[in-house]
Amino acid sequence: MQSTMPYLRRILVILILAQSSAVAQQPTTPEGMRIADHVRVLASDSCGGRGPATMGIEKAATYISKHFAEYGLQPAGRVAYADTFSLTTGVKLGAQNSVVFEVVIERPGVPLDKTKPTKLGWKLGSDYQPWGFSESGTVTGEVAFVGYGISSANYDDYKDINVKDKIVIVLRGLPKWAEKDEALKQSASLRAKATLARDKGALAVAFVNERGDSADVLARFGLDRLGKNSGIVALQVRRTPCSKIFPPKGMSLFTAETTIEQTKKPQSFVFANTRATVVTSLAFEEGVTQNIVGVVRGTDPSLAGEYVVIGAHYDHLGMGDENSLAASSTPSIHYGADDNASGTAGVIELAGRLSRNPGKRSVIFMTFSGEEKGLLGSKHWVSNPTIPLTSIVAMINMDMIGRLKDGKLNVQGLGTSSMWPAIIDSAKKDLPLVVSTTADGFGPSDHSSFTGKGIPVLFYFTGLHSDYHRPSDTWDKVNADGEALVLTMVERSLRLITDAPTRPDFTKGADKPAANQSSSIALKVTLGVIPDYSDDPQGLRLTGVKPGSPAEKAGLTGDDIMTKLGNTQIKNIYDLMTALGTFKPGDVAEVQFIRDGKTLTKRVEFVGK
Repeated sequence: MQSTMPYLRRILVILILAQSSAVAQQPTTPEGMRIADHVRVLASDSCGGRGPATMGIEKAATYISKHFAEYGLQPAGRVAYADTFSLTTGVKLGAQNSVVFEVVIERPGVPLDKTKPTKLGWKLGSDYQPWGFSESGTVTGEVAFVGYGISSANYDDYKDINVKDKIVIVLRGLPKWAEKDEALKQSASLRAKATLARDKGALAVAFVNERGDSADVLARFGLDRLGKNSGIVALQVRRTPCSKIFPPKGMSLFTAETTIEQTKKPQSFVFANTRATVVTSLAFEEGVTQNIVGVVRGTDPSLAGEYVVIGAHYDHLGMGDENSLAASSTPSIHYGADDNASGTAGVIELAGRLSRNPGKRSVIFMTFSGEEKGLLGSKHWVSNPTIPLTSIVAMINMDMIGRLKDGKLNVQGLGTSSMWPAIIDSAKKDLPLVVSTTADGFGPSDHSSFTGKGIPVLFYFTGLHSDYHRPSDTWDKVNADGEALVLTMVERSLRLITDAPTRPDFTKGADKPAANQSSSIALKVTLGVIPDYSDDPQGLRLTGVKPGSPAEKAGLTGDDIMTKLGNTQIKNIYDLMTALGTFKPGDVAEVQFIRDGKTLTKRVEFVGK
């Protein structure tokens, strides 16, 4: 299951409070034994955590394809069962990364322009490191401290300072007095601060930790879920080396931070006689991976041209990436037994059942890669389908269905079709399951890609646990008999859909943009765009727009690439969130976008959420 950032913050609380430990559970039924066998293979050492574009995930793909072939599924990829696509798999530091300060120290009787500057440097990896969303390049300029790097009607670190062509130092987080201020909270994230610094004309932004136990701790380096096109050089620096470059005769970092806390007033200033040169080099790693796609043909000639997709992602974190919650940063296999070898095993098991006893409609069995990198596999398929999207009547997604406890099962997406409540009630009848439901069709898994295309979805999920995104998510902890019970309900749901006389309707408004739910920013307005979360070098590509929304009224459509909203350049989803946070209902702004290679500008009037 993918870690969208606000979602991850919510689950961290659960993980801290619910440190339950699963124990080995031996399956007792034939179905459970088959499921356990699949999970054991997919979550084995040889599959190496199934990181996209690795030998391990290729072994998993071969295993899935082999079973599809054994069951007689028709290949529905571009080459046999394989639907291949490229993706960014990681980021590494390039050869050129440095931060050097030149400070002119005043000496009695010696003019400043005759004084040779003293050079001070930060050491990469111990003093500082770039963020994964930093731009690569070389910038040189004066240095300024801009407090917490936020700007609002009541508090503005940029009010009395011009940071154009400067390198700014920004405190992370918020002062304690601002932590309950909604207007300031929406500006507190790293990406919001980086976007603001960029739009104020800064060349680079260096984030320093507040006082406390983590003041000298550097965060894990890796890809950023919100896109790599931040448009500004961005660093994180430990507090101790950062403090040393503050002017000896000026305000110290400690004094500036304390004064902001005590007075609730900005303390921004340009460093005297100080310039810095920052060189950043980030190398993004590209790779090729594949979805695995097979079809069981329906038995009714009048309905066989309609398809139900049943899917699960089969990738995981490999040896651990930026999404890992492991206590140690030492690379180790993240087995991903529940997340999501369990769902993949479910697809394989159901493919066998449906191949022996097909329904009236056809069923597409699909395992996605790149889910943990931002739903990339499912996004790729819905954007480049191997079967026309107009013939897809529904999508059922299974992600983390291997830890059934006390019979508790959550089914999401119930609000995407008026048919779903009756189908779920029928499917769960007489089963020892405690089923909870969620209306929302968006969430941190692959069904979201289909919801955005107006396709009804159901998402089966048995819940989070303390092994989530850790190496300890191993095959022996999967409740295979419990998963078999879940698959009984999934199969019933699937057959009710395949054999229904009419295709499921899609509830109007169910394609509410996920953007408004994917951020902790408290937005007052809605634009109504459905963003494509994958990277685009030009801006933020749209998957679609909500009918009747401000975006539609302004003339935006799917595949447009937003580049600017109001005064904010749009390079990624967080830039959009930051921009929307500055508007209130009734405001009018210009939106700039690219369509068919041409840059267009429209006016949009915002409405309340």
